[in-house]
Amino acid sequence: NWLDTREGKPFTAIVDGANVAYYMQNFDQGKFNFHQLEFMVDALEKMNEHPLVILPNKYLRKHFHANTGSSNYKQTLNRREHAIIDKLTKGGKLYRCPPMCLDDYYWMLASVSDQTVSRNGIDLDVPPGNEEGRWPGTRPMLITNDQMRDHRLLDLMEARLFRRWYSCHIVNYNFTAFVDNECIDREIGFSTADFFSREIQGNPTPGYGTDTGSGTAWHFPISDWDADERLCIRIPSFKQNVHK
Repeated sequence: NWLDTREGKPFTAIVDGANVAYYMQNFDQGKFNFHQLEFMVDALEKMNEHPLVILPNKYLRKHFHANTGSSNYKQTLNRREHAIIDKLTKGGKLYRCPPMCLDDYYWMLASVSDQTVSRNGIDLDVPPGNEEGRWPGTRPMLITNDQMRDHRLLDLMEARLFRRWYSCHIVNYNFTAFVDNECIDREIGFSTADFFSREIQGNPTPGYGTDTGSGTAWHFPISDWDADERLCIRIPSFKQNVHK
């Protein structure tokens, strides 16, 4: 409801905050790293995206238990980490999930929110060859490396719709892990979502002046072809002459 009623610029990138902050932090000095979150937000903004970070409420407390995989310990936010939280909050780029609520469902639903007021009827999707140099595809995109094997929105959508949502919205990332606020290589890579669906699709086609009338064009992805290539077959709908 908040996303549908808020005013201002619509969000084009939803960030799974916990996934980004914990990314590659499974070493002795690893932690829930807010500097990685800041790094991700800055990178998206440089790409002309408008990001929203979604975080569980526990990570915004002064003290919380962090689980880096190698250890589970009590983490205390320092001054620089508080500054990052304040910056995201004041910029309207942070959503705090209510206590005891699973953040996964919040960033999943945020990726398909209509953002009715802020969008104001504007199509957020990015076409190929756009002047801003943004990569084409569905917006908002969802920034996460979560494979979502344990929760597939089964209560909200059927398996086929889930696969379609996943292929069109999910953007994976990679970068060198931060040690506290330091990183030896401040480069970030993204694996963009599919611009063309990998499912078999059909669309109606006109007859183009033939005597066959309209028809349906079917598009088949081929495993050893390029990702944007399809085998297209048009099946005409023949007109039948009915004589009384």
